[in-house]
Amino acid sequence: MWNLQPEERLREWRSFRLSIGEQDLPIALEKTAHLWSYAPYVTHYLAPDLVQEWPDPWNLINDNYYCDLAKSLGMFYTLYLCEHFNKTIDNLELRIYRTSTDVFNTVWVNQGKYILNLEFDSVVNKTSVDENYTLKHKYTVEDLNLDLY
Repeated sequence: MWNLQPEERLREWRSFRLSIGEQDLPIALEKTAHLWSYAPYVTHYLAPDLVQEWPDPWNLINDNYYCDLAKSLGMFYTLYLCEHFNKTIDNLELRIYRTSTDVFNTVWVNQGKYILNLEFDSVVNKTSVDENYTLKHKYTVEDLNLDLY
């Protein structure tokens, strides 16, 4: 999907969202983590504290630049715009953690029952979040103004 032209990429992303809506939630989450783990990587694209400058879902896919935060945002948008949201997903958050040496841009689903992007191409749960991680930012659907879509 990543090497397609923008309009084709948007169509593929829509097809992907429709397909995971037909899967059980754990499978949909695994597929989402897998898809976004292999998006093309750039070092910097989004600033964690400038949420008002983040692209909307369609511009994120159109631009096709993905730092680690943008990949998490893509996972977040994917889950928000699929059939699971408000059915089997009752809570969705993008959380950014720091340690003395690392930053973790994560997507929390259902209060941390499932966490994406903490480990590469994996879905884990909140027991995987080390007590030494410091929560720096937490964004919800409302914070990202997604209730407009």
